[in-house]
Amino acid sequence: MGTIRTGTDLAAVEDVVAGISAHGERYLDRLFTVRERTDAGDDPERLAARFAGKEAVVKLLRPAPEQAIPLRDVAIVLDDRGAPTVELTGAAAALAESVGCGPIAVSLAHERGLAVATAVALSDR
Repeated sequence: MGTIRTGTDLAAVEDVVAGISAHGERYLDRLFTVRERTDAGDDPERLAARFAGKEAVVKLLRPAPEQAIPLRDVAIVLDDRGAPTVELTGAAAALAESVGCGPIAVSLAHERGLAVATAVALSDR
């Protein structure tokens, strides 16, 4: 029998706007993959939703305090139908494998300056 893992996060669009204003491309490149930026059209609302999605996935993975998970290791990209999906690389992929985490489903929403995301997966450990 598996364990259900969940993670949820809320992000303010104004925080993404502030990050872009203060740091420009450096901010965007540190947090988002090229595909994420392309899928979002660099729209701050959509980027905030992806940021919330990344944080929700990290919460689902439950890294130990000494385990750093770079947010670029968690990508929230669109599938061929336009639905958000999760792609893991690097430390995030290694942690998911170590906890026996199956595919991760993610749901995103944004409205009135806020973005929310929920991630769900089954783990066999």
